[in-house]
Amino acid sequence: MEKKRILVPLDETERSMHSLDCLKKLFPKDEVQLTLMYVSEIIIANDMVVSNDRVVMAQERGKNILDRAEKEIQGYEVEKYCAFGYVADEILKKSSRDKFDMIIMTKSNKKGLARMIGSVTSKVLRNSQILVIIVPE
Repeated sequence: MEKKRILVPLDETERSMHSLDCLKKLFPKDEVQLTLMYVSEIIIANDMVVSNDRVVMAQERGKNILDRAEKEIQGYEVEKYCAFGYVADEILKKSSRDKFDMIIMTKSNKKGLARMIGSVTSKVLRNSQILVIIVPE
């Protein structure tokens, strides 16, 4: 049996780690191949220069988050992936390019202006060509 390829986007919130709990309940270790993903929203506009220190700090933050998540799911086959850009766009690009079977992510609980603009979760859900499992908080 071929393993399901699952993309699990994470951020620095404890809430995003709930995706891992859901994953462990739904899928035995030997049935899935996971990619844990962190996207740093360093956006460059009009050829603006971002300091190397800021990029290094963002990479380190992403590495720490993914390392912590990997410990939570010991025994699973895991790849870690960090990217820079708009979070939803990067998730959608990665899921399409690497031919994942599904995405498991935690529901955002944004209020006010962030909610009106639209959350990462809702954009991924609306635009994904694959199954998206949304985990409540």
